[in-house]
Amino acid sequence: MTKKNVIVTGALGGLGTAITKQALSQDYRVIACDRRAEDLDPWLKLFTKAEQKNLLFFAFDVRKIEEVENVKSDLDKQGINISYLVNNAGITGVATPWEMDPKVFDRIIQVNLYGTYNLSRTFCGDMREQNFGRIVNLASLFAFDPGVGQAPYAAAKAGIIGYTHSLATDLADSGVTVNAIAPGLIWHTRLERTLSGKEKEGWERRIPMKRVGAPEEIAETVAFLMSDGASYITGQTIHVNGGSYLT
Repeated sequence: MTKKNVIVTGALGGLGTAITKQALSQDYRVIACDRRAEDLDPWLKLFTKAEQKNLLFFAFDVRKIEEVENVKSDLDKQGINISYLVNNAGITGVATPWEMDPKVFDRIIQVNLYGTYNLSRTFCGDMREQNFGRIVNLASLFAFDPGVGQAPYAAAKAGIIGYTHSLATDLADSGVTVNAIAPGLIWHTRLERTLSGKEKEGWERRIPMKRVGAPEEIAETVAFLMSDGASYITGQTIHVNGGSYLT
């Protein structure tokens, strides 16, 4: 009952895996959530047997509030109270505005923005009642400086930042902090499959620090925002992008 319990959505992706590993190293119990149940077995092999004992997994669609509420009901029955939430689930899709399929646009908004809303709505009430909680939302550099053909992703991530500001204001007097992280180009397995070496080098030349980021650097930032050391930080967007966007 005294275990620190954190929900991580999009847990089976590159960022989600790094965030999960970081949380486990700091003695959190991680409730790992992802739509892709079929990828669970190979993902679990990334963790030691000791780490797996502090892992729970739920497969559901973050777009569907009823599925999120079912997870909460299940956790309540197990006596697992959630004080930490990392809204990491996200998807993108590239197309020119005049060619963007409305269904694709809607799905990107639903997964990124509605997913963040659905999880936050479901779990922030308990945080408020216990006068403690940490919510960390994953935004993006593209919310500020979008790439070509990224209209729905940029809109969704900008929406997450606005939602973060509003939710932080609503929860500030109850000891619950809400912050966002805006990663730049973070190198992980999915990008390795889609970007060539030349494309990566082109990106690196445009980044002031002349390198891409690592998932572990995002995970470290998440860990800080969940820590007691960040208890007076709320409603902020932390840029982790090698100087690609300076404010």
